[in-house]
Amino acid sequence: MDRSVSAEFEINIGMSIALTEAGAWVIRADVREFRLEEINDFYRAWLLLERPFSEVKAALDRIAHSASAATPFPFAKLIGSALRAKSGEWTDLAMVWIPFLAAAEKATLKDLLSDVRDSKWASQKTRQLARKYVNEIERGDPKRLN
Repeated sequence: MDRSVSAEFEINIGMSIALTEAGAWVIRADVREFRLEEINDFYRAWLLLERPFSEVKAALDRIAHSASAATPFPFAKLIGSALRAKSGEWTDLAMVWIPFLAAAEKATLKDLLSDVRDSKWASQKTRQLARKYVNEIERGDPKRLN
């Protein structure tokens, strides 16, 4: 794998997020690295959802800035991964972060939010919130999406 830059953000004991010299986001766990590319790769980063979005964003933005990264951390993929898991706990945590996404990022989650809205496993509150976000995406109302 590519060597990682020195700046890392610890998400658990022995586990952190870093950028490779090539600009790829990775999870570092002890001596191993796992790339964060596809939505399915992000389950290792779900612990981030237990923290305030502003704290996580600031830390990952610092890493991206110090590495002169062209690509910011893909928060929509992290949120999408948690929504796809069909877990009430992780979905509830992910739903808290959705308002912080840009309109274009929210739009990428429309199908997953529709699945949550139509699910039997999510709580009524979560299904209602998913319905609200889907309606906002479908209306394309930039004031409501941001």
